This record gives sequence, C-alpha cells and structure tokens, in this order.
Amino acid sequence: MPDQLAPEQAQGLVPSPASEVTAVPATFLPGIATPPALTVPPHISAEVHALIEDLPEPLKTAVLAALNTPDGVKITMGNAKGGVMKTTLSVYIALILALTGEPVLLVDADDTNKTCLKWQAAAGEDWPPLVTVVGYTGPAMAKQVTDLMARGFKHLIIDVGPTDKGVLKTAWMLTKRGIVPTQQHVGDVVQLTTTFDLLKEMGERINLFVMLAKSFPKRSSYSNARDYIQGLINGESADHPDGLPSVGLLEGTVPLLEGIADTWGAIPDDFGYFGAVLAEALGVPASVIAERKAAWLHELAEAQ
Repeated sequence: MPDQLAPEQAQGLVPSPASEVTAVPATFLPGIATPPALTVPPHISAEVHALIEDLPEPLKTAVLAALNTPDGVKITMGNAKGGVMKTTLSVYIALILALTGEPVLLVDADDTNKTCLKWQAAAGEDWPPLVTVVGYTGPAMAKQVTDLMARGFKHLIIDVGPTDKGVLKTAWMLTKRGIVPTQQHVGDVVQLTTTFDLLKEMGERINLFVMLAKSFPKRSSYSNARDYIQGLINGESADHPDGLPSVGLLEGTVPLLEGIADTWGAIPDDFGYFGAVLAEALGVPASVIAERKAAWLHELAEAQ
C-alpha cells in the first residue's frame, strides 16, 4: 500500500509552489505495443486470484490486461469538449483497476467541477481503500502526481476538465496514453479537432483512443460519427491532412443508459461496457474481448 496521505493532501488542498520543476520522470513511459497476456501473474495473492476468476466478462479480461501492463496502467481521460462522460469513465476505470489488488491514484484535474472528489465523498465508506482520490491542477501538477506515484501507487487515472488545455497536456505527458470520449452528435465530433490540435502542438507521441460515449449504436449518427472520426485519423479531412498516427478509434462504446447515470456517487454493480473499453485501450483486440465474453456466456448457460 502507498504511504498514508494527510487528509488535506488526499483532498488536493496542499498546492506546491508554481516554481517547482514540472519535468516528467523517465518512469512514465509509453504503453506497450503488443497485446498484454491474459493470465494471472504469479505474484498475485490467492485471495485476489480467486476474486479475478469469479469476475464476469469482459471485466475479467480488463483486470488481467491491467495486471499484465508493465509499470501499471496510466490513462488520461480528456477532451476539450465537456459533458462527454470523462468523469464517469475515470471513476469506473479506477474502480476496475482496484480489482487488481494494487493501489490506484485517481487525480481529479477538473478545478471547476471536482466531480471525482464529490463522487468519492458521496460514496462514503463504500469507496474502496485501494483508490486514492486527489485534486491537482496548475503548473505544479506534474511534480505533485509524480511524488505521489513514488509512494507506491501502481495505476494512475487522470480526469481532466474541458477548460484548461495546459492541464490536459501535462496529464498526457504523465500518462502517455489517453481516452478521448465523445458523443456521436455532429456538434461533438467536429470539436475533436480542438483536442487533436493540442496533441500536434505537443510534438510528443501520446497514444490516444477515441471512444463514443452515451451512444445510440443503432442510429445512423453513430456510424456517421465513426466514419468521420476514422477519416480524421486516416488523413481524409482538411483539418488533419497528415492523419493522426497515434490516435485510434475504439470498437468498444458506452451506450446512453439510465442505470449508468444513476450510479453517480455510488459503487456500480455492472462494469461490463467499461471493462471492454479498458481492455481494448490496453491492447486487447476487440475480437478477443468478444470471443472471451461469448465463451463466458456459454459456460454460464451450461452451468444453469
């Protein structure tokens, strides 16, 4: 377990001087290029091993992929457009990572809303002790997060608000991997170019994955949105004629479901859609995720 944080520090109320060095250490490296193994590593305790074996798919696949990600999972949830499920995605993914039995740092980098911190407070004693939530923004955020990770945290999730583009760049530098949730409406997908412009300004390779959130997969706007996003990635748009080689479009999606919205401030019972998104973002092909889920459902049906 990481070193204990003071209450004020855990709430993100102890800022560091803006003059502190914000360089990102070499421990924050890009994600692996090959799919992760989907077996339980030998160092995992028997108790956690048993818990993982009982997980439903695709949640089990996501946890196994996280356990087999070198140096832990580090992902930024960010988009220059607000209201696209960044915080919900951040909290769900952080809670999934806690199922690895390893400590998770969830950084609430939305100085305006502080929704992750509010979610944790609302959940009260139900909030898992393996997930520590802090609130950091500003020029000292890189050092603050780096110092906390050095205390023994394995996984890092950063939830960035839509207003501070500098914070988004800092978060990307810390994690080197990000998920960009967006809705399928035209007014949302066309604003992705603002986020991609920030990526090109950095001059660094950041592996980003666009995910359609609050989606209606059966509507034509869903397929139209996917075609538009893929066109941006492939360089078929005047906005990004050179393409976006470090950006991918996830097959996994999170539909607009009342049950998901109702979990705010609580610990959800169903992580299915979010598990598929995390597994794919960690390098597990969507086809493998689907095959493993189908096999699990078949085994479940035979056991009944």
